[in-house]
Amino acid sequence: MLIASVVLMVGLLSACTTNPTSVPTSQPTSYSNGENQPAPVQPSPTTPLPGLVWLVIPPGGEMTATTIQPWLEQKAAADNLTLEVRTPTDLNTPPENLQLVVLSTADSQTTEWGLRFPNLRLIILNDDSTPASPNVSVIRSSMANQAFIAGFITTLVAPDFRSGAMFRQDDPLVNQMEDAFKNGGRYLCGRCAPVFAPIVLFPQTTTFSPNSDPQGWVGAFDALQQNRLETIYLSDPALMQPVLLDQITRQNIAILSLLPAPEEYRNQWIATLQADWLTALEKAWQNWRNGDEGSLWQAGTQISEVNPERLTEGKLELVRKTLRELEEGWIYPLSVP
Repeated sequence: MLIASVVLMVGLLSACTTNPTSVPTSQPTSYSNGENQPAPVQPSPTTPLPGLVWLVIPPGGEMTATTIQPWLEQKAAADNLTLEVRTPTDLNTPPENLQLVVLSTADSQTTEWGLRFPNLRLIILNDDSTPASPNVSVIRSSMANQAFIAGFITTLVAPDFRSGAMFRQDDPLVNQMEDAFKNGGRYLCGRCAPVFAPIVLFPQTTTFSPNSDPQGWVGAFDALQQNRLETIYLSDPALMQPVLLDQITRQNIAILSLLPAPEEYRNQWIATLQADWLTALEKAWQNWRNGDEGSLWQAGTQISEVNPERLTEGKLELVRKTLRELEEGWIYPLSVP
């Protein structure tokens, strides 16, 4: 019994003195130069800024900008670009992610911008002087064509050919505009002599001063109205003043203009003539997306807001046929065949 107790105690003492399991420790990374160096920190990836398209609105380009801005917003979004509306002075400090600038009309610095930013693409609307270049596309409208078809429409709608127009007298092309308007009427009826007095040859035109107040424009209209007009073309958006429109509609004269009819004058409206900027802008946009050099594009004339009681379906079809021939070059607006 004693011997067994001694053996048990010896076993217990052996278990208590057994060495514990050693835990390995990590060793520092060794490099060829014998120094321990920390692992390099990887830079966090940065998200690139979205490409920008600027719609720049110089003075006088507000109406065109209103027409093209919704279209530009859709095109930019479809191509994962961001559209911003800016002023010409913003181009003094363009951001790096600016890819395209669309100017709604010509500006005194347009040519300079094209030279200063040879890698920035520009599309310029309403510009009759700037040439296209590798980074600049130009979209022009033919004001002579527009005046010609206006003369054709107003003379066509007038029962006794008694059509007239008011043009801005400080326009450097005012004489051409008046000639084109008259030629549009003459293309329809040749020597457009009315049946009833006063007997004058139509169409007739006058000019107005943009520096005078609308009451002065009423005076210019009254002088023209001595010819007993039946229709009139208001060639400038500035003429859309209630005091002038009241004077015109009071005498039951139908109106053709560049802007849609205000609701209270709608019955007296023939239609609205506008430059078809969007068709030409689509071509210029695709040209840019394809990486092609800038080019010159011609905007056609669009007839909208048609009053079918004034411009009937048959007359409208004749107008569209004539407009196609005009824009295809078969008719020259400054001369009558």
